[in-house]
Amino acid sequence: MRDRKKIVLKSLVIIAFLVFLVANSNTITSPIRTKLLDLSVIPLKALHSFYAAAGRLLPFASLTAENKRLREKIDLLVRQGEESKYLLIENRRLKGILDFQDAIPFATIPAEVIGRDPTNWSNSLIIDKGSANQVSQGNAVISMKGLIGRALEVGRYSSKILLITDTNSKVGVVIQRNRQGGILVGRPDGRCKIIYIALDSDVMKGDKVITAGFGSVFPKGILVGDVVSVYKEPGRLYKCAIVRPAQDMTKLEEVMCIK
Repeated sequence: MRDRKKIVLKSLVIIAFLVFLVANSNTITSPIRTKLLDLSVIPLKALHSFYAAAGRLLPFASLTAENKRLREKIDLLVRQGEESKYLLIENRRLKGILDFQDAIPFATIPAEVIGRDPTNWSNSLIIDKGSANQVSQGNAVISMKGLIGRALEVGRYSSKILLITDTNSKVGVVIQRNRQGGILVGRPDGRCKIIYIALDSDVMKGDKVITAGFGSVFPKGILVGDVVSVYKEPGRLYKCAIVRPAQDMTKLEEVMCIK
């Protein structure tokens, strides 16, 4: 179809040119030149219509190209805006970690979570710091929100962290409000349980739980979580409390190992 249009256009140009030359030749008599001029009207009008249409279409073609360039520029600006927003959030988060490190009363080693133990996905994780960074087995591990766990296995450049939600984890804790003590153990559902709470204790839902500071692993006063329920198991001489950890263990990116 496009080739046919080209052929027609070329034919019109040639015909109009030849007619125009003959019509303006001095060797042709005036009546004949007049007839030839009349014959040239059709091809000349066709050419005029074609160039007029082309003149209208060319600006649209230019606008289409410009529109494409502008869209590409907008896409670039949107992407750069999103990247800038991410960097701003990341900078604020990292600044918050640095401010937190300055505020707490003990030295810490910042570490990045790089994976989870495939054999114990929900209750342990892998960090990118090890003995080469002064991390030692048994070091307590925290986040800006609260207690995470302790270093269970330490390599030279990485460590496995046992989370407080693991059923093998045990931490001495107290209820912040009334100083009632107990032992925090992990649960399979990602929460924790305090056992050995005195029967006459008034521990209640909403109470804050902090580390007791017994032994040399967990410093005193680190937030652990909130009590969500209190109950007594049949045949036991103590109460139990279910605790929601202050830190969501599934959303950890950075942690701090206490030296």
